[in-house]
Amino acid sequence: MSETLKGKFTQTKPTDEETARGAPHFMGVRHVGLLAKDPASLAIFYRKVMGMKTVRETPPDSPNGAIVFLARDPEKEDHDIVLVSNATSAHTAFRVASLGDLLAFYRWIKEQRVPIKYCLNHAVELSFYFDDPEGHVIEIYWVTGLHHVHDFYAEPIDLDVPEEQLRREVDRLAAYF
Repeated sequence: MSETLKGKFTQTKPTDEETARGAPHFMGVRHVGLLAKDPASLAIFYRKVMGMKTVRETPPDSPNGAIVFLARDPEKEDHDIVLVSNATSAHTAFRVASLGDLLAFYRWIKEQRVPIKYCLNHAVELSFYFDDPEGHVIEIYWVTGLHHVHDFYAEPIDLDVPEEQLRREVDRLAAYF
């Protein structure tokens, strides 16, 4: 990230202007992508000790490396933790309540001149990613309502299109999955 952009985020308290305009609302951190030397082996710990269930996983030779998605209650939340072998997939994910909130947050981040890394359609969620000033990857996502997607799905998506077009894409995937 550029020094100019880093300098923009040095305040610890919001200014009156920032408080008045307010950032879009998010529900909180809902999952993390943790770097793991061997995601499949580490998943055993999370299943045995934490009582989680494997939702889906990718093999080590997949394009993004080995990934294991785990959830405590997959019917309520698709995944609570993601174990990744590729450091570029490590992230912290913040959930928003609606597609409108996702798009508002997307526009807000762009207005703040924070570069968007990529936007993805994961079938179970639509999301976009960016780095904080120290290089940690942040994901903002909206849950689409699709369940039981057993394969890893990640296709680029354009969040600059109208909301109705994005909803049609979710409906299309609902018929597929």
